[in-house]
Amino acid sequence: NREGIIQGQEDAELDRDGVTQAEALGAALADGRFGTIDAVASSDLSRASETAYRVADALNMPASTVTLHKELRERHMGVLQGVSRRDADALMPEIWRTFRRGSDDDYAVPGGGESYNDHWDRAVGWMEHVAAKVYPHGARVAVVTHGGTLHVLKDRCDADDPPRGDARDFRKKRGGVVHNCSVGVIRISVDASGHGRGWRCIAWGDTSHLDEA
Repeated sequence: NREGIIQGQEDAELDRDGVTQAEALGAALADGRFGTIDAVASSDLSRASETAYRVADALNMPASTVTLHKELRERHMGVLQGVSRRDADALMPEIWRTFRRGSDDDYAVPGGGESYNDHWDRAVGWMEHVAAKVYPHGARVAVVTHGGTLHVLKDRCDADDPPRGDARDFRKKRGGVVHNCSVGVIRISVDASGHGRGWRCIAWGDTSHLDEA
């Protein structure tokens, strides 16, 4: 992140600062300020899973209880992955600027990239599935994922306010910068048929625990 590299789904381990932030996150979740955590789920990319394992350790949960899910990965960025933002603008200006404009939710970066809609279906679909089918009613799950994925989940929350029409019509209310190891709290209601419905963002982008680190 510090070097401005577009990571997408390329794997990378935590650096020293990342480890410090992950440990601060674990301590914050362990002290109960965000409620009692019942389970930990994570993207299977190393920078997320390493964070999740540190969170689980702080919660006195065995590492084996952390579940890893490809559905929680960052958006695949195709040919832009591994390229700095500066180089992307210089070497692939049309691709980079089309992506940056964000005006076409079906645009996928060449080279295997995902569109915004692809990313939405993957991440939101997983969240609604586990809320309805995997964890018991009222369970509080620490979900460790990535900035782009968090933006999609925040957009899904915002889609229920106002609660009318196709949720995708309202996704463009961006949540701003999502800092590494910040905390957001999302509540998903489950309807009588067992489907995840009714998203509400209780808190977003809390970094108070990082200020204390």
